[in-house]
Amino acid sequence: MSKIKCAAEKTTLKTLGLMLSPFVLFFVVVANIVLPVVGFFLALPLIILNVLLVSAPKSKTCELLLP
Repeated sequence: MSKIKCAAEKTTLKTLGLMLSPFVLFFVVVANIVLPVVGFFLALPLIILNVLLVSAPKSKTCELLLP
């Protein structure tokens, strides 16, 4: 894998995470208004997914190419 592909992969994941942020925030607010206690647990997987996408962990191959 080249350095360009590694950088593009990380940028794509961060961009996707940032694009999903408003939707996740909206879902968290609506879920907590409609179902106050259960709403948070319904929104928790989306919050975790969004954090993982924004943090964009590098693959093992990219760690060697992009320190």
